Amino acid sequence: MIGIVLAGGLVVNVIALADDADPADFGAVLGPDGVDIGIGWTFDGATWAAPAEAASSLDDLRAAKIAAINAAADALLSAGAPVDGGLHVALDTDSRSDLTAMAATATAAASGAVSWPESYSRGWIALENTRIPLATPAAGLTLAATVGDWYAAIVQHRRDLKDLALAAEDAAALDAIDITAGWPA
Repeated sequence: MIGIVLAGGLVVNVIALADDADPADFGAVLGPDGVDIGIGWTFDGATWAAPAEAASSLDDLRAAKIAAINAAADALLSAGAPVDGGLHVALDTDSRSDLTAMAATATAAASGAVSWPESYSRGWIALENTRIPLATPAAGLTLAATVGDWYAAIVQHRRDLKDLALAAEDAAALDAIDITAGWPA
């Protein structure tokens, strides 16, 4: 199944989705059957239109590639970090701040400076609104490290791809950048 990622009515990315995936979970919509929608197409809510054939400047192509890179990263970030049991931990700024605070408390509790609070031992609430057990400070640190690594892998890969796009000397070099490979899985 193919998902179409739009930004202001402009197709900025086309992503492969599992058959049971909800495109909305990835900030995408389904395109029309039998039409090969691509980056640069437009959608006004009712009609899909191929891009005009006018030649784009290298700066325009680069901007479109970077927008597609950002859209791919944003889709992964909004899906959350996967953890055991098929659950996901939110990766928005506030959630990452809360996770950092929990990790700091877990570090202090592991050293014996404070006790492990019941509020954390009750569990971390996943995006699916289910608790992830954190019976010990070590469990809290493991969760924080796992989620932090997932987030960092997305951010670093996005930066690597943007650097490649910024360094591309022509349209062929931009086209050769595979923005679907290398993301955490």
